[in-house]
Amino acid sequence: MTAGARTDAGGRSLFVTTRGIGMTASAAAVTVLGVGIASRPLVLVGAAMIGAVLVAVAWILVSVWGARRALSAVERTVSPPTLAVGGRGAVEVRVGAHRALARTLALREQAASELTGDTPVRATVARSRDEIRLRYPLAPVQRGRWALGPAIARTLDPFGLVEVELEIGGAHRIAVWPAVDDLAASAGDLMAVSDRAHAGARTPATDDAALRDYRDGDDLRRIHWRSSARRGELLVRSEEQQGRTEATVLVGLPPDPTALEWAIRAAASVSLSVLDAGHPVRLIAGGATASAHGTVARAAETARAAILDAMVDLHGAPSAAAAERDVATGAELIEAGPGAVTVAIVEPLGATALAALEPHGDLGRAWALVRGYDRDRLRAQRTADALRAAGWRAVVTTAPESVPDAWSRLLAEAQP
Repeated sequence: MTAGARTDAGGRSLFVTTRGIGMTASAAAVTVLGVGIASRPLVLVGAAMIGAVLVAVAWILVSVWGARRALSAVERTVSPPTLAVGGRGAVEVRVGAHRALARTLALREQAASELTGDTPVRATVARSRDEIRLRYPLAPVQRGRWALGPAIARTLDPFGLVEVELEIGGAHRIAVWPAVDDLAASAGDLMAVSDRAHAGARTPATDDAALRDYRDGDDLRRIHWRSSARRGELLVRSEEQQGRTEATVLVGLPPDPTALEWAIRAAASVSLSVLDAGHPVRLIAGGATASAHGTVARAAETARAAILDAMVDLHGAPSAAAAERDVATGAELIEAGPGAVTVAIVEPLGATALAALEPHGDLGRAWALVRGYDRDRLRAQRTADALRAAGWRAVVTTAPESVPDAWSRLLAEAQP
């Protein structure tokens, strides 16, 4: 999949090169010396050198005028069109140009450091009769929307005295999804606990779950490998068995950037693991909501994209108090239907937010990751204890614990 943008030539910057500066300085010195010693030949040499610089400037100005006419358009293609933190991508910039320019024009492009990381980017350039192609890799390191472009075309006069840089094409912004940890292996455990609470009896073991033969288009992540190995043919969990329970993921948006990214990563990981297990999921963040569901391959891909797209533009609350108010508001948006699961990823909370969350623990299907720091670990522990007292399963997690490790400890809370 690709995404492209086409634009025309933009602004320009004119520079005198080091050689040009040296020649201008030398010309001035020779001219002054020639005048000082009344040497006509030296004066003429100095004038000729200055004239060369002026000719170079005129050459460049004419070249710019010609380039604007000869550079037809810029097409920028990003693959994949949406990137993810820790993933890889590539950009190809295609500049249509007259054959003479295509042979001589140097091309580069500006890209936000959030898209390229701290390592130098090495681009490859290919030329044809009427086109220049620039290709370079991307390695996103930060969630958000970041600028690519404009492309910069550079050309010199024949003497190398003056150069010009032309902005060709504008910038366009690329979405970067948050990093995600694979929690799919444990998502079934999360939903099975809800099923047991909802049914009031022990949920059948995974081997006893409703299975059917694999059909073209089924999501490979729903293959039940143990039963498939026993039967000698591919079996998948039926949509009816897997799709009955909905999960709501409520994420607080703390003002600290590091805590914010951890919370978003955790929320994304939990949400996608629920989707991968065949269940619908609803995300609540900062008072906004996003819903997704889908079990067949194409629908599942669209559902994952819907959740990740909703997380691209999330920002931290202006203060811890504002983040708590958002959690309280989000708690009021939770629709606790039959068998529904709630997962909250929050910072230490005050009385108002706790009061809004506590009622959702009554049915035994509410889970919480309370993210704290060393300095407020006591507050985080008090938050977890208050939620447990209300029927939640809750654990406290502090840096540098990873999302999978914290999630595993939370699941262990449900073990008999």
